[in-house]
Amino acid sequence: MSLFEKIELEELPPADEYYIDDSPLNQILKLFDEEDYERQKAYLEQKKRKIIKSAGGIAVSESSYAQTVIHDYIARYMTNFGKQNLYKILDDGEYYRLYIREELKKRGMPAALEYLPLVESEYKATAKSRSGAIGLWQFMENSMSPFLQKNEWFDERLDPWKSTNAALSKLQDNYRMFNDWLIAIAAYNCGAGAMRRILKNVPEKSFWYIAEHGLLRDETINYIPKLLALAEIAENGDEYKIPLPEVTASPRYADFDYLEVNNKVSLSRLAGELRLEAETLKKLNPALLLNTTPPKTNYSIRLPMGMKKSAEEALKEILTNK
Repeated sequence: MSLFEKIELEELPPADEYYIDDSPLNQILKLFDEEDYERQKAYLEQKKRKIIKSAGGIAVSESSYAQTVIHDYIARYMTNFGKQNLYKILDDGEYYRLYIREELKKRGMPAALEYLPLVESEYKATAKSRSGAIGLWQFMENSMSPFLQKNEWFDERLDPWKSTNAALSKLQDNYRMFNDWLIAIAAYNCGAGAMRRILKNVPEKSFWYIAEHGLLRDETINYIPKLLALAEIAENGDEYKIPLPEVTASPRYADFDYLEVNNKVSLSRLAGELRLEAETLKKLNPALLLNTTPPKTNYSIRLPMGMKKSAEEALKEILTNK
């Protein structure tokens, strides 16, 4: 694919995928060949256990605890089962990874955060967990405000572009609060309030200290080394003998037009007027729960680039013949 070739809409991940907690990424960490896993650990030991000083632009503690837990995750991803699934997840998530990567550059945020949705949702825009977290970045309903909105017609957690912007803003807020990226990222998982309470009573205000002393729930303790292991592998895949998919650096990956409406408009009806597959508009507007814009509310329908004028004419036709 050339540098200027636009990713086609059919390459978008399906809009109706449903994530469960026993996902391929979690299976890598649970259901692996024990002998294979031990071989990978031995391989890392033979290399005299490389000291990882940074991963994806985030400094890493050289403490035995930090290095051990990160290398343990790397060993799990190095298993045959891990390699196969990691490759597929990263390949399927290319479209959203490109958008996230560019947004991180614009905001001057660590490159490692490109892989946070891998930990959260495996880049599934409509991912759902049993705890009620939704979307690419797994927002809980009580953590949406003021970044995202939800009502009976739409849930912006399901919009991968809006939720990416919301998640990065939230992470930036956390960083301004804690002045430490690892704590900011951990607080994204456990909540800034909980993190403040924990840090208030510890002598060393670092993620590795509170993790090693068991002051966080297991999910948050594992959250950071998972991310850092993935960032380390992404930067040094050949070193760990883990094949990774090539990412096409297309500058047009997120070029869209928008149609402003303030009436109830069916995506299927609009697609018909535009002679588009209804699934195309559904993929571009996954936040619309009923595939219809809300009545008496200003709403922007995301369109393929170059279709704004046609969509405005189609909208007039739809409203005239209601």
